[in-house]
Amino acid sequence: VIEISVQIMTFHRDAGLRRAVRSVLAQRDVDPAAIEILVVDNSAAASARQNATALAQEAARGGYRLRYIHEPAPGIARARNCGIRNSGGDLIAYVDDDEEADPDWLASLLSCRRRFDADAVGGPVLPIFEDRRFAGDPFWVWIYDYDEKKPSGSGFRATGTGNCLFSKARCCPGDKPFDPALGLTGGSDTRFFHDITVRGGRIVWCAEAIIHEYVPAARTRLIYGLRRRMRQSQLFQQGFSWSKPADWRSIAKWMLIGLGQMAFYAPSSLAWWAIDRHRARRYLALTFGGFGKVFWFPLMTPAVYGLRHGAGQG
Repeated sequence: VIEISVQIMTFHRDAGLRRAVRSVLAQRDVDPAAIEILVVDNSAAASARQNATALAQEAARGGYRLRYIHEPAPGIARARNCGIRNSGGDLIAYVDDDEEADPDWLASLLSCRRRFDADAVGGPVLPIFEDRRFAGDPFWVWIYDYDEKKPSGSGFRATGTGNCLFSKARCCPGDKPFDPALGLTGGSDTRFFHDITVRGGRIVWCAEAIIHEYVPAARTRLIYGLRRRMRQSQLFQQGFSWSKPADWRSIAKWMLIGLGQMAFYAPSSLAWWAIDRHRARRYLALTFGGFGKVFWFPLMTPAVYGLRHGAGQG
């Protein structure tokens, strides 16, 4: 009987998909018979079908079941909703197609969920840079390192599905738990976890469940990192508008804080540029974060998913 559906949304990343699936096949202390691997292909041309067929045969040799589903409608929210509708088990875990799970990842999530009776569990996503020069760069580690640095069982404000496990019955009251309106701009996962919290659900941190994200050289361009910080701040603000009624007082407060960030960090970045490039880039990123807090409106958020040349899917 399938109990756990490990789902991988994919979009034109054959090598990444193979790496992600094989990391699931290498999990320790789990029963393969209770697990399915569900690959949801969000490319219009079903480009991952052949790759998934070969991976299904590989999975079968290890006692796992791998299923392939094609969701041609663009947007990662639609792909996630498709995966949830087709899940064979109540527990759903996510790995992105640019990620690799540690061997104890799934067992750690399951143990943490049982121990703390959580509706959802999340864990660290640590970067592996294609260009190793960035591995020790404090700026890029700060941009990409997603680690709450809290003990397991601590509550936290989950924002992404790059490393998580949740109960479909407890977290997905409808057939579209991920908002399709946010499918191309990103943020449907942030809203998903926001809605769980609003309904009184419990989300806890699992420090032992580690996933690594592979960061290509194209994503270590400064402008990409700055836009990432801006988008994170936009989502932070938009979270207040998702409340019923919207929390306009908090929105106004953080818009003022954002203006302060822009006024302070922009000139500071220029002043430090010739002296300390690491500090200057961090101040510039904080400036963009302030910009996102001020200009948070949904119509001002760019589409980033489904772009083959950059952001990709996941």
